[in-house]
Amino acid sequence: MATTNKYEDMSAITALTYAKNKNLLLPDIQREYVWDPQDIEGLFESLVDDYPIGSCILWKTNKKTINEEKPNLYYFIREYQKGITGNEKAPEVLSEEVDYYIVLDGQQRITSLNIALYGSYKIYKGGRGHSWNDPKYWASKELYYNLDYYNSENNDDDEHPAKRFAFLSTEEAALGSYIKVKSILAYDDLDDLLSWMINDTSFSKQTRADLSKLYQRLFDSSSNALIHYYCINEPSYDNALNIFVRVNSTGKKLTKSELLFSILIDGWKTGKNNIDSLLASINSKGDKFSFTRDYLMRLCLVLVDADTNLKVNSFSQTIVQNIRTNWDTISRSIDSMVEVLKDIGLCHEYLTSYNATMPIAYYIYKGGRIADSSSKQEVRKFLSVAMAKRLFGVASNSALNATRNTLRSINCATTPFTLSLFRTTTLTGGRTFTVSETEDIEYWLNNYEKGQNTYTILSLLYPNLKLSQVAFHQDHCHPFASFETRKLQKLQVPEGKIAEWQKKRNLLPNLQFLEGLENESKNQTPLADWVAKGNDFAYHPQNVSLALEDFDAFFNARRNLIKEALKTIFDINTQQNP
Repeated sequence: MATTNKYEDMSAITALTYAKNKNLLLPDIQREYVWDPQDIEGLFESLVDDYPIGSCILWKTNKKTINEEKPNLYYFIREYQKGITGNEKAPEVLSEEVDYYIVLDGQQRITSLNIALYGSYKIYKGGRGHSWNDPKYWASKELYYNLDYYNSENNDDDEHPAKRFAFLSTEEAALGSYIKVKSILAYDDLDDLLSWMINDTSFSKQTRADLSKLYQRLFDSSSNALIHYYCINEPSYDNALNIFVRVNSTGKKLTKSELLFSILIDGWKTGKNNIDSLLASINSKGDKFSFTRDYLMRLCLVLVDADTNLKVNSFSQTIVQNIRTNWDTISRSIDSMVEVLKDIGLCHEYLTSYNATMPIAYYIYKGGRIADSSSKQEVRKFLSVAMAKRLFGVASNSALNATRNTLRSINCATTPFTLSLFRTTTLTGGRTFTVSETEDIEYWLNNYEKGQNTYTILSLLYPNLKLSQVAFHQDHCHPFASFETRKLQKLQVPEGKIAEWQKKRNLLPNLQFLEGLENESKNQTPLADWVAKGNDFAYHPQNVSLALEDFDAFFNARRNLIKEALKTIFDINTQQNP
């Protein structure tokens, strides 16, 4: 047993056994688990290639110290569902008389080993309209070794190289020649493992070498052990943390969010659970968001009227206490704001600026309500302008302070939220929330191709669609496939026009919203034929041919209709820019 602070070694299997027996624990200063399957696959590549994977920092302590100081401690994860699974909280009073190891640094690697060797990784399949909360859109996968890796024809394919290790579902694994990595743990020693592989012709010499190396590294407790750690053997949690912070300040530094998070929750028993529960809740709304601790830390500063710079000095004792005292109101305001985002059809896929949502949360926090369709349309307008003009992407602190000052100057409880509130708000570089016909609308129409920006603008042009309830797709009025070069040549489109039309097909004048099933049925049907079957579309220019050979006339006519609609939406005087 260590009597001084020093480096020691522990095999990975020993550490994971401690985790299973619940005497290897995590403190609440640790961030949530964030590794993707590809990160774990890369870790195992490093193991078989005999690369180092870094050291850890562990506080070695006992039942008496933990029961007296009662730090918030958590168990390690085995079965992981990204964005949903959190670490289970350990009891404040422990009963076993054993050595306890508190992992101050190394959580990501140890958790990854635990998932790969004893658990699984549940992965969201994604897709517009696929609910984050519906189990059928999740796939449970385990780590496999590819027995055909050294024979694969894909090894020279730069775009789709063969993987030596891969997280696969049972069905995916059945399509190739794989074994579960965790299966090698069934053998008592390396000789037994080698004997099994030698007697099985599916194991090549190189494969046997890989799996033997992996087995050795997992069980090695010597100087080459995977858990090479600095053992802090201090009598108190505070002393251990002080050493941890000093080590991080001179070597691998804590991220801003990790430092701020530790400051915020220090002494706040329910803090970690409150914050992580809120993140899990808001990220699972609608078609999923990706709010982070960084976002939440900064938003807390915005809401309590503190300095919005994400730095340690911003989190003074007074500010921290303000956040804790008002946490219930803060969390309700954030939850309400995300509900609004969901209701207007936004999700991570189409939210290009998370910072742009903070003024909306501030408005709600100060007593404002965004409940009816009119106020939600104003939120759409605000976010459309903020994202289309990238107002919060440059000098974001300045933008947050300026918009907050604007909202501070009104009574949010009695003043409706409108884009016009920010008419006189000026940001760094003279940027404003005012929409210009020539500099903004013309630019959007001429340059924004199908994607996040066009989705946001289309949501303004289709204000009555229930974007939160039905999956609407961005559809090409004239189908994308109709603009293939050979098809345009067949229509005798001049060579100089072909590239121009192929760009224009992805611009706003050739885009519309269609319900998912309707979009699938329309597919590559020519626009004229689709309309002849009784269908129609918004901003349909009258007395204009829908034949593809007349695309220029259609494009220009529909462009004018959309332009006038946007001028009306943004209240631009039609005489301002003749």
